[in-house]
Amino acid sequence: METCARGRPLLVLVALGIGAAMSVSAAWAASAPAGRAQAAALTGALPKSALAADDLYLSYSGTATARHSAKFLYTEHHILKFSDGRLAERVVLYSCRDGTPFARKTVSYVDPFAPDFLLEIPSTGMREGVRTVGKERSVFFRGAAKDPEKTSPLPRIRGLVADAGFDEFVRAHWQDLMSGQSQELHFLVPSRLEEFGFQVQHLRSETEGGVSAEVFRLKLAGFWGWVLPSIDVAYGAEDHTLMRYDGLSDLRDASGDNFQTQITFPSKDRAPASAASMAEARQAPLAACR
Repeated sequence: METCARGRPLLVLVALGIGAAMSVSAAWAASAPAGRAQAAALTGALPKSALAADDLYLSYSGTATARHSAKFLYTEHHILKFSDGRLAERVVLYSCRDGTPFARKTVSYVDPFAPDFLLEIPSTGMREGVRTVGKERSVFFRGAAKDPEKTSPLPRIRGLVADAGFDEFVRAHWQDLMSGQSQELHFLVPSRLEEFGFQVQHLRSETEGGVSAEVFRLKLAGFWGWVLPSIDVAYGAEDHTLMRYDGLSDLRDASGDNFQTQITFPSKDRAPASAASMAEARQAPLAACR
C-alpha cells in the first residue's frame, strides 16, 4: 500500500470532499422541467414563478462532528445554482463554532462528474482543485502557503469523478446500484495529482429520522477495499437527497490529518436562496477559528 511522506496510508490522502460537496440537486442528465421539479421538491412548495425561472437557487446546511466522539468540528453551508433545471454552480462555506467562515469551496459544473472546483483555506494557504483554461483542464494542489503549487493535466480517462461529481455519479447510476450492481469509478486525488480506482455499492435500506433512506458505500477497489476504511452515504429513498455522510472529510485538523466525520443534513435546513446570497458567500472574508 502506498503511503505519503508522513507515513499515512493512501486512503487518508483521499480528501474526497464527498460529504463537503454533496448535492441536493437533480441529476445532471435530468431534463430541464424535471430538474426544476425535483429542485423545488427539495425545499417544499415554491412559487410557480420560481419553477418557470431559468435560474433557481437553493441552500442547505450540515453539521460535522467527530465520527467516534460526536465532538463538534465545523458547519458547512451550501448554495446551489440551477440554470434551466440543471445544476450549474455551488458555493460552500465552512464555519467555526462561532459562525466565522474559515474555508470556502466553489464548484462549476463544466462536467457533471468531474467539475471545476477550488477549495481554499487562507489561514494555512492550502488550495486544491480542478481548473479549465480554454480547452485544457488541470488538477492542482498546494498544501501550505510556503509550498509551491503542484499541477498536472487532468487525467483523460473514462469514468473520472472529482469532488462534488460523486453525488451526480450516484444519482446517474441509482437504478443500477439499487439492483445490486456495484459501480467502478476513478476518483481524483488532488494531493497526488492522479486518480485511483474505487467501487461504490448499495449497502442497506434504513430509516433516518422517520424517513426511508438508502445507504451506499465507497471503498478502494481490489484488496485494499477490504482492509481500509470505507465511506458511507445515506440518501432519501424517494427524493434522493443527501441525509448523512460518514467518513473522511476533505478538511484537516491542526496536525494535517483529515477529519473522520459524521455530517448530517437536516431537511428543515433546505430553503430557497438567491443570486445575492451566492455572491455574498463567494466574497465572505475567511479567518482561522479561535
